Amino acid sequence: MTTSIHSMVFFGECMVEHRADGTSYFGGDTFNTAWYLVSLLNAVGLSKPKIKYATAIGQDAQSQQFQTLLAHMGIGCDLVVTHQYKTMGKYWIKLTQNGERSFEFEREQSAARAYFKSHEPLSEALNAKSIDAIYLSGISLAILCSEQLTYLLELLKRFKAQGGIVIFDNNYRASLWHGRKPQSAYLALMALANIAFLTLEDELAIYAKHTLDEVLTVYQNTNEQLVIIRRGPLPCVIKPSNSHELLYVAPEQLHAQSIVDTCAAGDAFAAGFLAQWLVRDLLAHDAIERAAQFAHKVAAEVIQHHGALITPHLLPSLLGEEVSGA
Repeated sequence: MTTSIHSMVFFGECMVEHRADGTSYFGGDTFNTAWYLVSLLNAVGLSKPKIKYATAIGQDAQSQQFQTLLAHMGIGCDLVVTHQYKTMGKYWIKLTQNGERSFEFEREQSAARAYFKSHEPLSEALNAKSIDAIYLSGISLAILCSEQLTYLLELLKRFKAQGGIVIFDNNYRASLWHGRKPQSAYLALMALANIAFLTLEDELAIYAKHTLDEVLTVYQNTNEQLVIIRRGPLPCVIKPSNSHELLYVAPEQLHAQSIVDTCAAGDAFAAGFLAQWLVRDLLAHDAIERAAQFAHKVAAEVIQHHGALITPHLLPSLLGEEVSGA
């Protein structure tokens, strides 16, 4: 196991999800990754690291159901803030015949968007380094106003200076930036990230680039940063830390009719990779490749079902990846 990681917090917004098949549940990029990571670790009896979720919710019934879900999964909720007037956001998934999705959102009353305007506990946890790692995404940045975003970036700088590990997923939703330019926030976060999960399509959109080579040029000389670039059905591209050698790992090949909903594919991929990272030494290139292969397996299973979160027993097992330790 990665011995330096005893606790990890995921920060962001979880929403009430209305699925294309008519059912409802919960979903949100960082929460999806936390949920899948805990599911993978729980399935093989690994109780460490302790996974926590930091967000803000309301006092309504759906917010209470969300807290019940956290407790049921064993996800720490001591960094969750309850807002007196606001609630959880909502979204509706619409699907094309090949499983590609579009969303409609209702976020105006989302409590998570005001997280750092409250007396929240995440700041103290990061400043005291009572947690070892934080995972957040481009959406985690975008939901915050400029004042809160500046505050978060300074908080992360202090956390990183104390040896904290920062993990970033570039999930990009242009509509959330409301005319603000995202590039400076993304560059500031990437300068702190130990591990970065980048979806190529988002990376191209954020920086107005056109090719994979242009993106790789930016990160080729980031010596201590592990960068994983997801490319949908194409092989992911990995730039290991302290190496300029690129690794290409192909995903599971699925028949088009098997793909039901790609809603949380990238989130599930990140969870699969992190599960491997937390239980084995990923300094060796072959270990990184195995982690990416497992990540692809997790994502491939998830996109064959409706919704962001699928039943945990459907996920591939870490036991099949020769994992040991607890």
